[in-house]
Amino acid sequence: MNIKTLNPWWDHENAIERDKHLMELERSKYVHIPSLLDVDFLGGNTYIIRGPRQIGKTTFLKMLIRKLLKNGIPKEGIFYWTCDNLTNREDLQRLIEDYVEFSKVMGSEPKFIILDEITGIGDWQRSIKFLIDIDLAPDACFILTGSNSMDLKKGSERLPGRRGKHGKDLFLLPLTFREYVRLTDPKFYARNEKKGPAELRYQSSELKVLFERYLNTGGIPLAINEYSDNGEFPPFIYDLYYSWIVGDVIKEGKNEQTLKEVMKGILQTYSTPISWDSLAKRSSVRSHVTIASYIEVLTHIFVIIDCYFFDIGSKKTDHVKNKKLYFYDPFILRVLSEKLNIQVDKEKVIEGIVASNIKSADPMKTIHYTKIKKETDFVIEEDLGIEVKYQTRITSKDQYNRAHFKRFVVLSKDTFQENVVPVHVFLFAKGSEA
Repeated sequence: MNIKTLNPWWDHENAIERDKHLMELERSKYVHIPSLLDVDFLGGNTYIIRGPRQIGKTTFLKMLIRKLLKNGIPKEGIFYWTCDNLTNREDLQRLIEDYVEFSKVMGSEPKFIILDEITGIGDWQRSIKFLIDIDLAPDACFILTGSNSMDLKKGSERLPGRRGKHGKDLFLLPLTFREYVRLTDPKFYARNEKKGPAELRYQSSELKVLFERYLNTGGIPLAINEYSDNGEFPPFIYDLYYSWIVGDVIKEGKNEQTLKEVMKGILQTYSTPISWDSLAKRSSVRSHVTIASYIEVLTHIFVIIDCYFFDIGSKKTDHVKNKKLYFYDPFILRVLSEKLNIQVDKEKVIEGIVASNIKSADPMKTIHYTKIKKETDFVIEEDLGIEVKYQTRITSKDQYNRAHFKRFVVLSKDTFQENVVPVHVFLFAKGSEA
């Protein structure tokens, strides 16, 4: 294969400016600059970037390459390849060997080896491990991306001692509401980014308008820009994201019809604690083991977040009790609702947004709910209870479990009172840890 194909900057450094992903980005009304662009990617280390498909991982990598070139990294020292067109790990190994040989011929040395969607290659970690072990490019920084979190996690675990001192896992996920505000209304964000909930009382109405838009677009940059341009979503957007979900699940040896039934069951019981056996009874599958296997795949490709029961008494996660299921982004929920013709109540959609924003704060952690006499929607670090009540009137009954937590907050529709904050204010202020 011609390794120059995807590395046009080797011939002309400014060729990166003509990259289709960057040109499309520059045409967008809202240009999202991921915080990952500020990461100091160091030589001799391996970084793994996880995130769903169609979230902008490839665009981020092209932004990174442009930054590296501007910072004076020799153009032949940067190698990029998308692994979608590689058949197996032997192809991957030969590809990198060819690049290293090319860089030597050019009087350079590998500085950055960037491999996009590496999870499409079986046993990819064995090739990376081998190349690191033989010191083929000892000073190079390996940056690997993928859309299957379990495959990347296993791959990471199979590279013990070979990630370097600074190598780590990173995430590129849908924007939280706070990040959405920063992107779409930077002036408002700049004026209010350091304010806590009480200080934001007088900006609540402005935040609510932004939150209603976020309910439509979620935190997916492409959806945000398409909605901004057209005031609606063109059909190709729905097809694009639905095809991604179906395609990735089928790659795992699953069946599309069964997948539809599983997703219908999730939509119909959205935000309600449920067992895999109950989901199975709602479908023709009838096997909780099969249901569990589909949920597992959907969580690994960043479609579903599973929320586990937290036992207040033992302060431990109970993996046996019913789980609550949420979608990683409200736009993904919108796509599936549209395709499967099942609507979800707004209150439940908003609860899902709270779940995804909590998860994004620390993607490696499990999120929890609990039930004492009444349910508490989310438990954070054992001492914070969060109850989502998207309604105007909040009563003492909505804070029933308050005594069991050091801190307890009810997320309302508009109401401010002791321990009660509008959900849109909480989600914006949360990042300031006020």
